[in-house]
Amino acid sequence: MSSPLLSIEDLNISFKTSKGIVKANQGISLEVREEEILGLIGETGCGKTTLGKAILRLLSGKATLEGKIVYRGTDLLTLPEKEMRRFRGKEIGIMLQNPSACLNPVLSAGSQIAEIYRYHEGMGKKEAEKKAGKMLELVGISSSRGCEYPHQFSGGMLQRVMVAIGLALRPGLLIADEPTRGLDTDTKLQISELIAGLVRKENSSMLLITHDLEIAGRLADRIAVMYAGEIVEIGKVAEILSNPKHPYTLDLLHSLPGKGFRTVSGQPPSLVSPPSGCRYHPRCSFRLEACSQVHPALMGFEGERLTRCFLSEKGRINETAAQPFLNAQSALKCEEE
Repeated sequence: MSSPLLSIEDLNISFKTSKGIVKANQGISLEVREEEILGLIGETGCGKTTLGKAILRLLSGKATLEGKIVYRGTDLLTLPEKEMRRFRGKEIGIMLQNPSACLNPVLSAGSQIAEIYRYHEGMGKKEAEKKAGKMLELVGISSSRGCEYPHQFSGGMLQRVMVAIGLALRPGLLIADEPTRGLDTDTKLQISELIAGLVRKENSSMLLITHDLEIAGRLADRIAVMYAGEIVEIGKVAEILSNPKHPYTLDLLHSLPGKGFRTVSGQPPSLVSPPSGCRYHPRCSFRLEACSQVHPALMGFEGERLTRCFLSEKGRINETAAQPFLNAQSALKCEEE
């Protein structure tokens, strides 16, 4: 097992709003290992993006953070802002959603990449522009297009520019937040494989934040499943896809076109007033009496698997109670065969 590059320990993130306190992330404990791609999946609004931004301390001043975010032995939450700037881009790169909104519309693509080298590495203008051109070539864009502006690029090309920005300084960790959102199927595969390929080539690590389970399954080494601000399951990709231990993960798998294309019933809960007990129990087809009363812990199941579900906890329930869930797992395996 490789050592952790990033370790998140019991992280809680909340925001004060007019409707109350939004508990965006609760009790998050997670590792990204050296040279690993970790997929963080879940529905829109579950807190994935909040977690990604928290790692680089890019949340608004209204956010309250408790816990630890340790990168190569340094707790990022304890650093002064001046020191934190050194980590952004150089140690940890980030690709945010919606590149058309993230990129400056009045600066050329090349100049926005070159600015990174001038700020972090003190390069002169010509040297920085030359290096920016090489980064564009690396992501499949001709360096001659470096003088063009964001509105002159297609959605897929804009994503390539964002890849160049995220990887410009060869960071040890890249946070890629929904890097394929809004792209057609072919472009989605091209961009996702480009990002993963460059990360592997540099022996870097990546936290891939996505609602697309197919992309995560294709690129990641391990998957962490988030629901309503909590991690509900963690495991190796093959284990998660073939033998999910949490009903939410099972429902996500059944929503894929090749596995039934069934939508997950119900709506995600409010993060201001989440349900008592298991947060997924109002939508769960396999809920037990205890699920609405007791909040399950994230516990080890077998090997490196972790799950937050009474159905998977040995000794808490009998096999008869769990049989409907076991039958659903078996049905999923039969579909794959």
